Amino acid sequence: MSTRGILRLIGTGIGVLLLIIGLFIFVERVPEGKVAVVYSPSGGAKEVLNPGWHLVGLFEKTQQYPTRITILKNKVTVTTKDGKTVTMPASYEMKVDRSKVLEIFKELGSQNVEQIQEGYLYNKLFRAARSTVSNYSVLDIYGTKTTEASAKVTEVMAEDVSKLGFIVSNVTLGTPKLDKETEKAIDARVKAAQELELKKQQLENEKIEAEKKKVVAEGEAQKKVIAAEAEAKANATISKSVTPEILKLKELEARNKHGWITIQGSGGLIVDDKK
Repeated sequence: MSTRGILRLIGTGIGVLLLIIGLFIFVERVPEGKVAVVYSPSGGAKEVLNPGWHLVGLFEKTQQYPTRITILKNKVTVTTKDGKTVTMPASYEMKVDRSKVLEIFKELGSQNVEQIQEGYLYNKLFRAARSTVSNYSVLDIYGTKTTEASAKVTEVMAEDVSKLGFIVSNVTLGTPKLDKETEKAIDARVKAAQELELKKQQLENEKIEAEKKKVVAEGEAQKKVIAAEAEAKANATISKSVTPEILKLKELEARNKHGWITIQGSGGLIVDDKK
């Protein structure tokens, strides 16, 4: 290969290399489900980029924000109504309002989502959890009212962060971590509650059984009353239908069929005499 060919090949390689470098420097890809704020260290936020490929200036940078739901996880340490300090895992769904992305950037700067989660959003979560959990006892939070408390934390936090442009939903408070003494006390109360519930169920079953027996007894008594009334009615009907004339007629029919049976003398001789 000639010297000119070698130089041309080198020039082509350098051009390709510069093109690749340029793509890394001047082209920004915004994934689906996100938007990016273009900013420069000196001029601040410039514009918002939608998903896709975009050219950016030499000294410009971008910061991306999720417009689709992102699940974030954290934990909070708060105090219950009865003075117990509990640490609870907490998760929630978050995305940003695209129309307020510039306001978010102006307020929080070039922080990424992880930094925002650990800073701004954590503070809002902690405040909402603290104000909510303080209205519940440790047994409530450990037991049946966790879902109710989670819904209230969601409401408070969502309203607080929406002012800046964050959309938060479905805050879920997990099972709190307790000290051993509190765990023992809760276990004892839960056991007592279960035993009480069992006794209530037993009493209810006994009550139901007694009601069944009562209904059966009342039914049997009613049947006897009905039978007695029917028998009395039948006897009354028979009594009304049996007249002296009918009795006389029955007597004559018996004489004609069987005759008379007469006892003569002290010897007890029986004579069958038909008339």
